[in-house]
Amino acid sequence: MKRLYTLVVALCFALVAMAQSEQPLPKMFAHRGGWSKICPENSVPAVARAARHGYAGIECDVKMTSDGHLVIMHDKTLNRTCRNAADYSKISGKVKVEDLTFKELRENYVLASPNAEYRTPIPTLEEILRECKVHKITPMLHSKYVESYRLAQKIMGNNWICFTSNVEGMKECRKFSKCLILYAIRPKSAESAFEVLPQLGGKVGVSSMEREALTRDRIKRLRELGYEVQASIYPQPRDVYAVRDGVTMVLSDFSLMPDPNNNPAKVVTLDAQDLAQGETLRFTADEKVKDGGVAIEIEYEGVLDIAFAKRDNIYTLYNSGKHTDRLGMRFINAKGLITLHAIEDTKIKSAKIYFYKF
Repeated sequence: MKRLYTLVVALCFALVAMAQSEQPLPKMFAHRGGWSKICPENSVPAVARAARHGYAGIECDVKMTSDGHLVIMHDKTLNRTCRNAADYSKISGKVKVEDLTFKELRENYVLASPNAEYRTPIPTLEEILRECKVHKITPMLHSKYVESYRLAQKIMGNNWICFTSNVEGMKECRKFSKCLILYAIRPKSAESAFEVLPQLGGKVGVSSMEREALTRDRIKRLRELGYEVQASIYPQPRDVYAVRDGVTMVLSDFSLMPDPNNNPAKVVTLDAQDLAQGETLRFTADEKVKDGGVAIEIEYEGVLDIAFAKRDNIYTLYNSGKHTDRLGMRFINAKGLITLHAIEDTKIKSAKIYFYKF
């Protein structure tokens, strides 16, 4: 009986350890929406595209006009993302959002796109929020304006995210909202999160663009306290390592996760096999698509170049066999393509490749 009890306890511990080792897919957020060369960033159509691609939400940047209207624009100036509305000519001289009235902003300028259909006025925060509500995705407001938080709360209830480095702004937000608050940190301010987040209470977490702020140890400590951890616009292949390290959210321009719930058009399953150094495996979708994606979930031991669609989208990854790597990319006007190239002798234990048609 004692031996049986010991075996049951050992089995329970093994099952707990197994459950703890399984890292769930991080929630994916589309940086400035599901933009492309045609669909402008921080636009109303970019919200719909992000929803169609399976993202949990979108991040958007809030600015204020000279007469106090909240609009969506990343840059301080219009020059990079906009054109003159009258003739679609380039804007000469620096034109700042804060120097324009709302009427001037909306009537004199449009978002830049090679497709005239997308050359629309700069959207208001309210327009973006209502589009998020229609598509049932979560807006993440990168904003310093408390007024923007109040509007988000009014339209979305608690289903939005306050994303800022302004501690006082976060505290003000918490007075009237139970939304998730993400504290934007840098390496020098990273440890302050352990003091700031408990003061806020409720659903909280951190976000950073710098891996030095989100070390594996710090991610572990934050997760143990029940906090969300977001890797923000990490360059490849650091985004993959961030997922390995346990981040719960990823903010990205083009990354996808290999999610079977995202209605893949085709799934390829790989059995265990050995790749000799220099050997390449290549897999393609069945057809060229206007709007698509490809993603992979793979267990392996060795060094691989994993390339998506175009050869310049390459992830060079080393795996000792202890991690399951999950990565992917969305694209436009292409045939889904992925190649696995062995940099050294590599043992593939298993893999699933997902091709998407959005």
